[in-house]
Amino acid sequence: MQRRLIWTILVFLMFVDPLRALTLSERREYLDKLLQTLPDTPSWQKWLQTSGELPPDFDALPRDNSLPDPLHFLDGRPVRTPEEWLARRAEIKQLFEKYVFGTFPPHPKLSRVTVLDEARGEDCIIRHVRLEFGPENRGTLRVELFIPDGRGPFPVLFGPAWIRDWARLAVRRGYLCAMYAGSDSQDDADALAALYPQYDFALLPRRAWAGTLTLDYLKLVPEANMEHVGLAGHSRDGKQALIEAGLDERITAVAAMSTGVGGTLPYRLSGERAMGEGVEATTRRFPTWFHPRLRFFVGREDRLPVDGNLLVALAAPRACLISFGVHDSVSDPWSDEQSYLSALKVYRFLGQPENLGLQWRYGLHAVSTEDAERMLDWFDIQFGRLDHTWQSDLLFNYDFEAWRTRSGESVNLTNYPAHGSEDILKPTGSAITTPGQWERKAAIVRQSVEWMLGKRPPRTPSQPMDVKISAGAGTNNPPAPSMLDDLPGIAMRAGEHAGWRKPESDLVAMRRGIRFGDGATGDLYWPKATPPDAKLPVVIWLHGYNYPMGYEWEYHWDLSPILALVKAGYAVFAFDQTGFGRRIFEAQQFYERFPRWSQFGRMVEDTRAAMDALEHVSLVDPQRIYLFGYSIGATVGIYTAALDARVQGLVAICGFTPMRSDAAERGAGGVARYSHEHGLIPRLGFFVGHEAQIPYDFDELLGAIAPRPILVMQPQLDRDAHIADVRAAIAQATKVYGLYGATDKLALYEPWDYNRLPEASQDWVVKWMTENLRPKVNP
Repeated sequence: MQRRLIWTILVFLMFVDPLRALTLSERREYLDKLLQTLPDTPSWQKWLQTSGELPPDFDALPRDNSLPDPLHFLDGRPVRTPEEWLARRAEIKQLFEKYVFGTFPPHPKLSRVTVLDEARGEDCIIRHVRLEFGPENRGTLRVELFIPDGRGPFPVLFGPAWIRDWARLAVRRGYLCAMYAGSDSQDDADALAALYPQYDFALLPRRAWAGTLTLDYLKLVPEANMEHVGLAGHSRDGKQALIEAGLDERITAVAAMSTGVGGTLPYRLSGERAMGEGVEATTRRFPTWFHPRLRFFVGREDRLPVDGNLLVALAAPRACLISFGVHDSVSDPWSDEQSYLSALKVYRFLGQPENLGLQWRYGLHAVSTEDAERMLDWFDIQFGRLDHTWQSDLLFNYDFEAWRTRSGESVNLTNYPAHGSEDILKPTGSAITTPGQWERKAAIVRQSVEWMLGKRPPRTPSQPMDVKISAGAGTNNPPAPSMLDDLPGIAMRAGEHAGWRKPESDLVAMRRGIRFGDGATGDLYWPKATPPDAKLPVVIWLHGYNYPMGYEWEYHWDLSPILALVKAGYAVFAFDQTGFGRRIFEAQQFYERFPRWSQFGRMVEDTRAAMDALEHVSLVDPQRIYLFGYSIGATVGIYTAALDARVQGLVAICGFTPMRSDAAERGAGGVARYSHEHGLIPRLGFFVGHEAQIPYDFDELLGAIAPRPILVMQPQLDRDAHIADVRAAIAQATKVYGLYGATDKLALYEPWDYNRLPEASQDWVVKWMTENLRPKVNP
């Protein structure tokens, strides 16, 4: 009877949401804290007052920190048939309307078409028309047509007015082109909000909705081939193009160029944690683009039921091209490719994987004429006008299974015992009671770390060059010749970085480029008022997942950490880590070159090589080298400090969650983030599903740094971490610090915030550094 009762309870619990729903008072409290934490956005606050809306019950929404699966319904049911995909597609559209777009009016009929003027161009007819529609014919949309000479019907390229230059290229290829007034330069859609007051569609969705009326008109144009209709857009117009393709299936091909978030780039994989554009920046800087409800998901992107990959999937199986610049700060090559790979599952499911294309290009956000010509090549292929096959080459082509086959690596898990919640000072055998006993265990931890990072290839001893810097006020020290403008796409000048605001940037002396390691280069910054004979403490800035721009500080409201540290009297050395920024292409064939090493191991080696070089810089005190890392940079900092005693102090911000408890089903992403997604530590992949058997964890890494000062900043809303587990790891590492009588040297700061580095947190960090690292700050 008792066993049956237990079984009954278990069955009941299986069908009851195990998460407690947030009460109304809790949701109000959350909103109050959010308003206190985020930068002021008056239009959003006005909407909140008018609508009375509260944040959603985040606990009632599925948590997915990677990407929502396009082939699973919101409730987790798999899509098994093409018919079920249609139902899933309808669900995705409904979710986008609820959380991102707002609601759309029914598609209206055109009531009148007025030709405003028509003229003969050199090789085409140029026609301007006005479309009228909607209540009392008060809705209008202007359209400009380029109709080529010759016999039609012609394939169609259309889009908002901004694509006019692309249209000139397309006409030369025999396209009929239509440009509608739905962009910043011409926006007839703006008036539609007042025309349809019962619908709350936001600006970009409103422009997309209006743009579909262009197709109603083109059906009346005999020269237009409605079987081959291509839609194109760039940047915000690229977001708009994807929305439009999701709304209207008459669009047979869409090219979305450098869309950033809100388009192909997923919110989950961008934002401040990737040092790029995200929900917060977009909804603050461009509050009319999307529905105000989207701003509730700042820092809670893992609970947003839709994302960029699903917007691409809405176009399936019709042709879609994802295009981005390698060093485009609005985009992110790695994240855009993740969106492509996710949506590709739908295209494969529907039997047309060749209809989804990928195009990466060198350079920044702008699209060159050659880029536009390649886009038109893609349209020509889709419309059967060019007998080629489009090659979608991945910039990030790492695959765990391919690595395992190439490297021949394997792990016998029986050699790795499972770990529970044991005391860090009471492993199997005798308890650890002295620093000497702990050092013996720390040596074993370091051996495990070295194994996990892979077999480092042989190298010749480095011989850093002495760098003499005259640090007097007003000095102009030229950077190393190879440092400026030597790579296309990232043009950086001292004191003029994008995102570096004045007057703080005026405090920085001329940047100095320094070579280190195997030919890598970094930049040293220091205060202008530094005396000539100074020996400054130096901080190595280790950046986050900023694939396009490396250590650059883009799309941030807040001060650059480099400037914050320079203001505090530090010299700062910054460099792009391997696989990021100017070194982005190092990741492409890394495991073909070094199949038994790891990219993360290279990142740690580079950081140690940077210390080698800094020891030979006249401005730097080699006894005061500190690491300051954010996101994956903080992880690099923890590993480096655990392996290298020269690190005299460490600041690790959003840098870890304990690995042994980070199972995939808990929602943060699990250790597969290192081994499968980003391809940083492949050997960790053998422990996916067996996390308890990982040979070391972050509490032991922190303990291996003792008694040197460490500050761990762990925001309470960091979706990459399990906050209770981080606290537990700090508590365990604190026991090690206790052996040295230095428990005050390990600090945990937990602001009510999400994964980012705002000025309030920077100020707190700098204050801690001043009190615990005690630099001799120069006036």
